[in-house]
Amino acid sequence: NIKIIMPNITRELLRKRAEHNEGMISTLEEISLHQEELESINEILGMSCRKLKILYLQNNIISKLENLVHLKDLEYLNLALNNIQKVEGLQNCEFLKKLDLTVNFIDFDTLEESIDNLTANKNLVDLYMMGNPSQVNWDKFNSYLIARLPQLRTLDGTEITRSMQITARQKLPALSAELKELAKKVAYEKSLLPKATVEPPKPIETVKSVDGVEVQDVQDDEVEDNGNEMTENTPEARVKIYKELAQQKKEKEDRANVNAPRKRDYEAEHAAAIALAREKEQQENGDIKQKNEGGWDFYWDEESKPGHVILEVKVAKFLDSSLIDVDVHPSYVSIVIKSKVLRLRLPAEVKSEESKCQRSKLAGSLLIIMPKLNPHENAVTIRGDVKARQSTATPVVKKSIATVAVGKNKTSTVTSAKPKKLSLQEQMLQDALAASTAAATNGSTVSSLLDCDIGQANKTNSSTVFHNIVKKKQQDDDDHMPFTDITNPCNRVVELD
Repeated sequence: NIKIIMPNITRELLRKRAEHNEGMISTLEEISLHQEELESINEILGMSCRKLKILYLQNNIISKLENLVHLKDLEYLNLALNNIQKVEGLQNCEFLKKLDLTVNFIDFDTLEESIDNLTANKNLVDLYMMGNPSQVNWDKFNSYLIARLPQLRTLDGTEITRSMQITARQKLPALSAELKELAKKVAYEKSLLPKATVEPPKPIETVKSVDGVEVQDVQDDEVEDNGNEMTENTPEARVKIYKELAQQKKEKEDRANVNAPRKRDYEAEHAAAIALAREKEQQENGDIKQKNEGGWDFYWDEESKPGHVILEVKVAKFLDSSLIDVDVHPSYVSIVIKSKVLRLRLPAEVKSEESKCQRSKLAGSLLIIMPKLNPHENAVTIRGDVKARQSTATPVVKKSIATVAVGKNKTSTVTSAKPKKLSLQEQMLQDALAASTAAATNGSTVSSLLDCDIGQANKTNSSTVFHNIVKKKQQDDDDHMPFTDITNPCNRVVELD
């Protein structure tokens, strides 16, 4: 016998069906899981999609309503064409407005209990029960439901009027008694039936011809007129049909995946990368090497929250948080993002046990908030801002103090200012002053020899011009220099002991 594994509800299936919500399943409000050959509703649906309002599960072989306790916001549930035999498990769906149970297997023996379980759903106004055995085999089915569920406004698409409700309530005692008799009869008939077993579908043998064409080997007794073939409408027959469909679908997928690229297991790769990274960090014995394998953009922040080091890592918005692992140490932080390591030394020692991680819902960025061990420890950004402000401020001239000998046993302290770097204009003025001094010295010697009035006049005019230039420059420097001007080397202060 071939054992066929039927599909189940998985996170991968939910993400595949949540393309209209950008693959986000935690905020999903509507999802369609029809025609997936599902046999049951597992807990993954309720735990992962708690915001669901509309759930389509038609055309499956679900036999029991279960694991819906977390779907408190559910408003519409479609379970048409399934194997439901009893309505249950919907008490917590307090906002349920519409329930579709068309063509299921709710019979007389489970009808009363099913309706009892729906009385708690006060907001249920639209119910579909057409095609169930109890509805098909009892002409008073609608009256019984109208009397038992006064909150209904429509039943199987038909509007319920006030007169219909009054008439149904008047007949309710008789209807309940009749239902009990029908339930006993059905229960007795079912007890006489042998337990049905679902035979697995026979494997289809295929033979490849010379041309590579696959030919199915079909026995003569299996050839029937499929157009006139009638299928029994029972839960077992429906399960058999859907298992055949599941087998055909799987064979088709296997043929399509023969040449498809190998599917990666990101969770397994991520777990292996985490183990490898932590092992290497232990082997380094504190000599941590920084690395950024994924090329992630990151930013340090020590000003927005004083006493804390905040690291922001630009992570992809739709990257699942299960693929991110953060390990904070007092002197460094190690992050594994989708099997790639980001390891950084911290600008200050932090309290790793009090650190927190947050994820932005809008941008997806990872935020690691780490309190400093010493809240007043220097911060990288603070020192950077101070340096930036100092670089834009007015340069400060530093004083230099030297001790020189004066006389025999006396010393003096000479305080002079360290000259700043001169601009081109200041350098030209200094060169002009030096030339003027040299010209004045040479001019006095020449004037004593030649005694020329013209030369004497020119020397006097030249000295006056340069004197005015130097005076103007000294006034400009006095406006900007907080210390003693050093343009004239003779201008210094000498303090004697």
